[in-house]
Amino acid sequence: MDKKITVAFYIVISVFSIFLLRLWYLQIIKGDEYRMIDERNRIRVIDIPAPRGIIYDRNNTPLVRNILSYDISMIREDIPDDTETLTELGRLIGLSAENILKLEKVAGSPYETVRLRRNISFKEVARIEARKTDFPGLQVDVNSAREYLYGHTASHLLGYLSNPTPKQLSQPEFSNVPKQDFIGQYGIEKSYDSKLRGVAGKKIVEVDARGSIIKFVRIQRPLKGQDIRLSMDINAQLEAEKSLQGQAGAVVALKADTGEVLAMASAPSFDPNLFVAGIEQGEWMELINNPDKPLMNRAIQNQYPPGSTFKTITTLSALETGLVSEHTSVYCGGSTYFGRTFRCWKGGGHGRVDTHRSIVESCDVFFYEIGKKINIDTIAHYASDFGLGSLTGIELDGEAAGNLPSTEWKLKAKKEKWYQGETLSVAIGQGYLTVTPIQMARLTAGLVNGGRIYKPHLLAGEAPVLERTIDVDSRNLNFIRKAMLGVVYEDEGTGSRARSNVVSIGGKTGTAQVIGGVAKGKSRADQHQDHAWFIAFAPEYNSQIATAVFVEHGGHGGSAAAPIAKRVIEAYFNPPTPESKEQKHEAVHGEAQAPEEQHQDTGAQEKQEVEGD
Repeated sequence: MDKKITVAFYIVISVFSIFLLRLWYLQIIKGDEYRMIDERNRIRVIDIPAPRGIIYDRNNTPLVRNILSYDISMIREDIPDDTETLTELGRLIGLSAENILKLEKVAGSPYETVRLRRNISFKEVARIEARKTDFPGLQVDVNSAREYLYGHTASHLLGYLSNPTPKQLSQPEFSNVPKQDFIGQYGIEKSYDSKLRGVAGKKIVEVDARGSIIKFVRIQRPLKGQDIRLSMDINAQLEAEKSLQGQAGAVVALKADTGEVLAMASAPSFDPNLFVAGIEQGEWMELINNPDKPLMNRAIQNQYPPGSTFKTITTLSALETGLVSEHTSVYCGGSTYFGRTFRCWKGGGHGRVDTHRSIVESCDVFFYEIGKKINIDTIAHYASDFGLGSLTGIELDGEAAGNLPSTEWKLKAKKEKWYQGETLSVAIGQGYLTVTPIQMARLTAGLVNGGRIYKPHLLAGEAPVLERTIDVDSRNLNFIRKAMLGVVYEDEGTGSRARSNVVSIGGKTGTAQVIGGVAKGKSRADQHQDHAWFIAFAPEYNSQIATAVFVEHGGHGGSAAAPIAKRVIEAYFNPPTPESKEQKHEAVHGEAQAPEEQHQDTGAQEKQEVEGD
């Protein structure tokens, strides 16, 4: 019996020793860790997104605003594990169980806040608040959300917001950005995100066992982002967007003496408000698979032959090298021969035309004759000086450089020498030559401001960046400016539909030939129409605005693009009254559509024959 008692004693001592050792291990060795876990169960840190800075136009008209947003959030560890509860939660908040689990996986820590839905309605808030106790940790937070006041207008310029990607979160500049915050991913919102974003705050709260907040421990308030003012003029922008409705194309308007962007429109466009609450997968797929490519900024990304707008550079090149003078004349019988027949757009020909009339009437034969004599590298030299074939450096992603052909380029790209017959095509803006609308707007500004090439920029108040002053004879630039005025105001000028009673406008039409198949969803007739161009400036002296209008498959520059340039320029010089501005805003949003007759200049009759290269 004594032995049994002794054995039992030692067993009891051993068990208690094990308990004491385990208690020592938990309290001393693991004490800090478990204390932290307990604290996390009691204390929660909730990110507070910072309100973004407001974006204004050059006249301090707000283009965006921040509105109250009711968001649903939950701590990751509070998200139900069992399928039945998870499905019930999904029914309450309007989200599938599958999507809830996807959002849960984004969170790194079990104590990280998961934002389940953004910008819900007040009716949904009431329904969720009534059942919050059924789902511990479920919260309705009040944050701010972006609202783009003009919808589709300037969407490619302003851009949109979305969650940062894993790659972005790994970069130092986003180290203080919460995973589920919104950052700029396109346009101005992206280019100036660091200014607009602000600094997120934090809310430290004490919760009970059900995850409900019982006390606010500390609040670190967010810092609002900086406001910025764009160089864009909303009046010119609205008119550009309205004029492009139902078409694909682009309008770029620059301040000729500074490089400020006054308008940049690309059609078709998209509504950045789709991204405010996080775009649905179906809506995103619809955008990226749309054959009209609404997300593409045609003003800076698409590259097209410039057509006869390029004749301004061909003329300048020939004048500067002495190949032609102001008094040179050529007889146009409708075609010329150089290894093959090169035809003028006007079948019967223009008769005898001098250098001035060749621009006014856009006579192809005159420029073919220049192309027979001039070196392609001479044309490339002057075109390059005016910025063709290179990026403008505007602060937007995805800009294309276009293509400026030369002997060196063809040897590298095609492994072939340059043939003089190819120069004839380039002389009228065809062949291997491609440009972007923003390049053509900058070229136009350089032609009328004395040969000064400015870097286009989007912020108002910035000092102009003069990249270079081109070494050309000012008399030649004045000659081209007067010829461009003749395009609009002289008899037989191809741009008569740009005539204005508000301001004197000079310009040059262009029609770029289309070669290729038929795009999905488009008729063969539409897809085989030529592209329409019109470059313009105003007023005649001390020009303030330079524009480039491009209408994809629009037909002729004189009929499709020139009226758009006129309306954009007039909107800049003669801004509408508040009432008419509101009507214009409604028209752009599709709430009211002015009849086509209101857009046309009744004082300028459309020609029976218009330019067609």
